[in-house]
Amino acid sequence: MLAVAIAGALSGCVAVEAGHEGVLVEQPFFFGHGGVDPVPSKTGRVWVAPTTKVVDVDVRPLQYSEHFDIISAENAPVSFDAFMIANVVEGRSPELISRYGPNWYQNNVKEAFRTFVREEVQKYPLFQLTTDPTTRNKLQEAIAREVQTKLIEKQSIPVRLNRVVVGSILPPKGVVEQTTQTIVQEQRKITMVEFQKAEEAREKAEKQRGIADRAYRESLGLTAPEFVDLRRIEVQKEIVQHSPTALTVIMGLERVGINMPPLASEK
Repeated sequence: MLAVAIAGALSGCVAVEAGHEGVLVEQPFFFGHGGVDPVPSKTGRVWVAPTTKVVDVDVRPLQYSEHFDIISAENAPVSFDAFMIANVVEGRSPELISRYGPNWYQNNVKEAFRTFVREEVQKYPLFQLTTDPTTRNKLQEAIAREVQTKLIEKQSIPVRLNRVVVGSILPPKGVVEQTTQTIVQEQRKITMVEFQKAEEAREKAEKQRGIADRAYRESLGLTAPEFVDLRRIEVQKEIVQHSPTALTVIMGLERVGINMPPLASEK
């Protein structure tokens, strides 16, 4: 009983949450060898000696974010966020702690990840970064490939890379306003060109219609006033054909009209 009491006094209980692993780091006071226990503690309560430290390791996918204010390929500043989503491989948390420590991302991954992102983004010009939707996919794939081969695999880090996400890439506010003004000016220019083309086409059509009307009048042997009366009648005929049943038309003709008796001479 005395031995049990002493053991109880010299031990403690640590709870390991779901989705976590507990890495036992033994640090004996007097004798024995300390170090990291190669077998992690799973979910539940673990009894440990007072000299044993338990490092809690989250093995669920976690998101590590970085903000960037860098220069594009054409020396234009851009701002964006990049995210690395990764998780510690289950059962290998003791290896991670013994080799890289609890702050493995900050000490061994962060700067390399930022370098990969910076190098890939600086390969593209500003316009492509901010307007081409396929550019972000290319960036994400390239950065993920660099992280996987040159970092995780090369250094044998027991971490599983899920994906890399590059957020919206935007130029500074002043550049955005300037770009917007440029786009508006370009659109206005395009609109004016199209308007001029439409006016020229309309003028050409009017001239062609005038030539056709003149040929038609001459083929009928009509004078200009007579042709005006004829066109007026044709227009009114079209109105009647497309009008309701009851319609009253008041027709006014030129002084010289078609099928009209000659007017009496004025006194």
